[in-house]
Amino acid sequence: MTLWLIQPNQKRLRLIDPSFHPRFYVQGAEPRLRQLGLELAARARVHCAMAEKFSIWDGQPVRVLEVTVHHPVQFASIARFVRRYDTRFTLYNSDLMLAPLYCWEKNVFPLALVDVETARQDGPVIRAIECRDDEWALDYELPPLRTLQLRLEGLSLVDPQHGRRGALLAEIDGEEQVLEDSDQPVAVGVERLLRAHDPDLIVTEWGDSTLLPSLMRQAQRLGFELSLNRDRTPVGRSRSRSYMSYGRILYKGSSTTLSGRLHVDLRNSFIAHQCELDGLWELARITKLPVQYSARTSTGTGISYMQMETAYRDGTLIPAQKAEPESPKHPGELLLADRGGLVFPPRLGFFENVAELDF
Repeated sequence: MTLWLIQPNQKRLRLIDPSFHPRFYVQGAEPRLRQLGLELAARARVHCAMAEKFSIWDGQPVRVLEVTVHHPVQFASIARFVRRYDTRFTLYNSDLMLAPLYCWEKNVFPLALVDVETARQDGPVIRAIECRDDEWALDYELPPLRTLQLRLEGLSLVDPQHGRRGALLAEIDGEEQVLEDSDQPVAVGVERLLRAHDPDLIVTEWGDSTLLPSLMRQAQRLGFELSLNRDRTPVGRSRSRSYMSYGRILYKGSSTTLSGRLHVDLRNSFIAHQCELDGLWELARITKLPVQYSARTSTGTGISYMQMETAYRDGTLIPAQKAEPESPKHPGELLLADRGGLVFPPRLGFFENVAELDF
């Protein structure tokens, strides 16, 4: 697992934690599970052992095969192999994101203050990590992030993909610069700012779908690679998609995520747009989801991961592909059971200075 840290002397560090070995669980007939364990051990660096966990459906203990994966990058592919190996198997904890899994195991969270003991192997590695912070604290110190802001000149509400074009405005350390191709290629100017200031956070408007992809294409035409990442890994790109939710068809834009830096697109982030960056920091801390993922997902996903952390700590199995339908209920049972998260019968009357709490 790769971690990026900021030291008190402002030095940025890329560290590897080789002690993180994620686990998932398989339920099925024990002879088949033991055969699966032998098959997996012959294919990859895994450790398989029978274990007892609790069922989420009835709270009773169940016997499952615990599969510990030595290399986290193989976690998803090994889970897919098990799913194909025998369709009668039931998998648990197999489709969870690795970053929150790491946080649950090490008792840390994004943007936390930590003590780290390191050693040298092929590169700097983590020998021990201990959190010196509380995700539920109301008053906390944030890392000293150097911020680069990028946006196009003109109306920010208009998507540049719909024809709006203008000079690129770049702001860092309170100083704003105008970058235009008439002076030098804009990608060259952005590369100069990245190398000179080495920002930790890049805040854009329409950066996911337009700005950063356009800059990367221009840099490629000019024969160099834009230093958006701090390491040699490729820039993360996901395609846009449409999906159905509560009877509505919703659109989720494409995303551009970075390694060693944070990229937040204010036009593709509900939480950052509605609650600004302070709201995003708070969400990432308490949900333990990566900051860039938190910026682009719903608060419901964050709440689900908080519930799954509770299940993880209780030893309760978390079903893969969680789509279990609700069991049929009598109308009276449904009325009592489906009343929302919490219902307060209001006091009748006319009142002043009333606060409204919306989830």
